[in-house]
Amino acid sequence: MAKAKTKPDPALLPFRRERILAVGTLAALGPVPLVFTGAVGPAVLAAYLGLVVLLLLLVRKGRIPCLGDAWLNLAGVLYVALFWVDIRYGSRSLLKTALHILLFTTVLKLASIKRERDFSVALTLATFLLVASMATSTHSTILLFLGVYAVVAWPILCRWALFRDLAAAPDEWHRDERARGIPVRKAVAASLAASLAFAVPVFVLLPRLKSSYISGLPVGDPRDTGFSDTVDTNLYGRLRQSDQVFLRVAVEDGPIGQDPPFLRIRLLAHTRFDRGVWKRPGGRGRLLGMREGAPVSLLPEGAAAPRPTHRLSLEVARLGVNYLPSPVNAISAAASPELLRRFGTVPLVRDRSGNLHLPFEPPALMRFEILTGADPVVDFAPPGEGDSSREPMGSEVLLAFGREAGAGIDPVESPFLFARRIEEHLATRFFYTLDSARWGPNAVEEFLTRRRSGHCETFATAMALVLREHGIPSRLVTGFAGGERGPFGSYFLVRGVDAHAWVEAWCGPRLGWVSFDPTPPDGRPGVSEVNLLRSARQLFENLEFLYGRYVLGFAQVDQLSLAMIVRDGAESVAGALQAAVRRLRGLAAVPVTARPGLLSLAIAAVLLAGFLLRRVVAGRSGFGTRGLPAASAAYRKLQGALRRRGADLTPASAPVETLASAERLGAGRISREIVKAYVAESFGWRETSPAEAERLGVLLKELRSGRPHA
Repeated sequence: MAKAKTKPDPALLPFRRERILAVGTLAALGPVPLVFTGAVGPAVLAAYLGLVVLLLLLVRKGRIPCLGDAWLNLAGVLYVALFWVDIRYGSRSLLKTALHILLFTTVLKLASIKRERDFSVALTLATFLLVASMATSTHSTILLFLGVYAVVAWPILCRWALFRDLAAAPDEWHRDERARGIPVRKAVAASLAASLAFAVPVFVLLPRLKSSYISGLPVGDPRDTGFSDTVDTNLYGRLRQSDQVFLRVAVEDGPIGQDPPFLRIRLLAHTRFDRGVWKRPGGRGRLLGMREGAPVSLLPEGAAAPRPTHRLSLEVARLGVNYLPSPVNAISAAASPELLRRFGTVPLVRDRSGNLHLPFEPPALMRFEILTGADPVVDFAPPGEGDSSREPMGSEVLLAFGREAGAGIDPVESPFLFARRIEEHLATRFFYTLDSARWGPNAVEEFLTRRRSGHCETFATAMALVLREHGIPSRLVTGFAGGERGPFGSYFLVRGVDAHAWVEAWCGPRLGWVSFDPTPPDGRPGVSEVNLLRSARQLFENLEFLYGRYVLGFAQVDQLSLAMIVRDGAESVAGALQAAVRRLRGLAAVPVTARPGLLSLAIAAVLLAGFLLRRVVAGRSGFGTRGLPAASAAYRKLQGALRRRGADLTPASAPVETLASAERLGAGRISREIVKAYVAESFGWRETSPAEAERLGVLLKELRSGRPHA
């Protein structure tokens, strides 16, 4: 007759309460950074933490919840429907939905631990939560969190491992008080050292992707100020002014005024406008090459070089586009030694619109030395035939607006005055806002006739298209206008909030391309001063800038650069060794009277090295016996001696295993006496006398030498 299967009783799991508390604490700590990364909403994380804390409180009181299989199946079925609602109407993001599933599964697992393997599953889920927090964070504060987490979590992990091992022999917990001790400080230090020793090489050597992941921008969602190859005026929603630092402009030489012209930084000029979207111009450009000691001219062809007034160090963070931002008064640019070391020659392509294109994936941080003049550089190259900057929309609304705003001025005879009148009309009679409502099929016409409010891209688009309708070539320019003055030196931080758009219009061969800014004054970025709070914030952001460069932005080019540095260092070391060998070969020419001194120095070095090596070997052989009682230290040394003879022993090996290995190696008599003393000292709470300790030392000597001692 077959025996009926019995379900395991969770109450019989040894140290169940203690292990649930340990794993539950880790599960509560791991996902905390998710609320700051934006991957999980505050409400979801608060609900999760509330459930976990409630569970831990019940466990501390001895009321350990244990959901049955029926409840778990029901929860899984209900969450299938919740998953669809979440991804369709809630988070609307596969990443966020996956994190919600992970949080839900962790809570269920903590509330349904019935078997030994459930503890390992719960610990794995808690680890996944920590990994998710690290993977979704792009802020340097995650390093601070990891430091705190290591200090707090490692003793908890040690405690969890202790109870896991004691689950096989729970009586030892009650017999020996020393079994409950956890070496917190040493364990934390050793763990951090081992983690860094493993993580740093993996971080450096792990293959990098050639490009980062690209995510689409859903229409109607809030979007941050930033850059792309296109400017879509059809997007609606709230435009958020980002505080992200994109540029750091350090003034190496030259006076700094209240409104320095080099803070008007040009990034990309758009000439093609199609169905509400500005696109970068096509066609080939002029190839420039930055070489060591040879700065390249950024002046248009045929332009005379003005007298330099400032020498800038421009540090450019990753902008999301392969274009080099440059001040509107830039004369020349020189790549940093770091860039030259990576690429040899830094190619740069200047197209007909003045855009500086980088035909390679920019690293996370680029540094250039820029020379600027007193006034903006004027491009006198006329638009060619078929240039997209000439293409009108054929809109009667735009024509009528231009006639009304520029009344009395002929756009053909006086394009500059006409453009200035359009600029003044938009800047004084329209309103600036970061809110963009849903546009109709003719967004620009709606802006000029009904909306009469928008942000800088809207104003610049409207002016450029009005000018085109009246025969004036124009283009929309995106870049920066302003920055935050740094308190710790002569530099400016340029943020996403300083992103701006304006217009460049062709005003004839005498004036060339002239810049116009139709945005109302309250919407134009400027130079902002700093107070004490902003100074502290900038100090932190400088660290954040470095974190983004050397951690988040570590790419293939950085790996190649590091490999080149290692190669150069190895060649230098090899050269130094060869020189040392040559010098040693020349010792034969040293006078005889000097040789005894050199010989004595060499002998002393060899003796010191031997002494240090002996100390290291002695420490290894005893598995670390410093500070242990006499019998325990002798037992560890016995294990080390047996291990050197081939025994498979560790410090965690039981006395029975140690004695069995000794019997196989023919050292049973000596080992039995040492093991007996160790068991009496560790489990019988009996101190080892000085005479017994001396006897144990004699036995160890006998074991090492292989000869009996009296």
